Amino acid sequence: MVTTDTGVGMPCAAAAQQTNKDGYVAKATPVQPQTKVDLAKLTIPQSVSTADPQAMPKTVALYKYLKGMAGSGQILYGHQNDMHRKVGKALPSCSDTYDVVGDYPAVVGMDGLALTGNELELAPAEKAAGMTLADKLAKVAINADRHGAIVTMSCHMPNFDKVSRRAKIDGKYDYTGYSPNVTDGNVVSRIMPGGDLNAVYNGYLDMVADFDRQLQAADVPLLFRPFHENNGGWFWWGAGHCTPQEFCQLFRYTVTYFQQKGLHNMLYVYSPGGGDIKSEGDYQLTYPGNSYVDIAGFDMYHRDPEKDDGFLQGDFTDVLNIVEKFAKTHDKVGAATEVGILEGNSAMAKKHNHDKDWFREAMGIMDKHHMAYFMTWSNFDETNFDQPYMIDATYGHEMINNFIDFYNAPESIFASQNADYSTLK
Repeated sequence: MVTTDTGVGMPCAAAAQQTNKDGYVAKATPVQPQTKVDLAKLTIPQSVSTADPQAMPKTVALYKYLKGMAGSGQILYGHQNDMHRKVGKALPSCSDTYDVVGDYPAVVGMDGLALTGNELELAPAEKAAGMTLADKLAKVAINADRHGAIVTMSCHMPNFDKVSRRAKIDGKYDYTGYSPNVTDGNVVSRIMPGGDLNAVYNGYLDMVADFDRQLQAADVPLLFRPFHENNGGWFWWGAGHCTPQEFCQLFRYTVTYFQQKGLHNMLYVYSPGGGDIKSEGDYQLTYPGNSYVDIAGFDMYHRDPEKDDGFLQGDFTDVLNIVEKFAKTHDKVGAATEVGILEGNSAMAKKHNHDKDWFREAMGIMDKHHMAYFMTWSNFDETNFDQPYMIDATYGHEMINNFIDFYNAPESIFASQNADYSTLK
């Protein structure tokens, strides 16, 4: 339960208008105590069918919890990279969310880029001690779980054709750098069994497995979300770079690979881009099948939002209707796996955001469509962030007080409010 008082003895209206020279506003809205989700008030199924028939008990319990949250009148809030990347580096916590509300997101995201050194670094002392990036990221994930959060992982996988052309390091493939947006090389067909890049791909999966094996040993479930936004053409696994059948085969191969490695703590997430979903047929075109998917998600951003511009009630709601119906028909959990604000070609704007209540408004619409959770993307620096943040103990992004209102709303669920779903049998 969070009891932080940030009023600082100043009338809220006056404090909210106080800004510093960089346009940051004073934190003025008090954070209200929150109540944990009551499992007894959720409609929890007696049994569920997971993509992995051997899923661990806690993983099955998480799936039951997510099913109970969908349509509960509340929704879990998630933030990518929340506990290892942040803007407010002058503050001691590991999380911009914690700096603002004294709590962590209910869902904490991370990406395979952390395993290749793009989004995570080892300190000299950690290297000297023999720690790997997989070890360090596992510590982040286990810490998130211990604080009540659910862990999810996406993978911006490198172009494996490019990887194959590099010199190996200590006999291993070099997966560093960012190349998922390099779409040439016919990668999908070549990384499958019989293809010349299959060993390169398996090496990458082994790296993910090394990370996840530590989570499984600590009894931490993982929502694994590979090949997101596959119906767009901007990644090598996307439309135009493989057929729908080839994509499905790749997704199935990946799921099976992890299970054959003895990893049974994963729930698998399918998440095409919402902008190209106009019908259930569009959504199902590259669906790998019920035996390989647990969560039916989608990614969709609100570009240049204006107050009451109609997007949330229009195109966004249209996609929610499709995903909600699909999840119900296929007995899956619906989720808005990656959503947020885009200002121009970037993420949120540092100043002059036109719809400062976006988080509350979007939440209300997603919750009504039985989404179990929604997740915004990562905070990297003051030019690239997807959630409000504090720059010091007093001042923060212009939407911090609106974000506190979002946190205080009874519909939003953060980590401290997550129920202990492991008790579900």
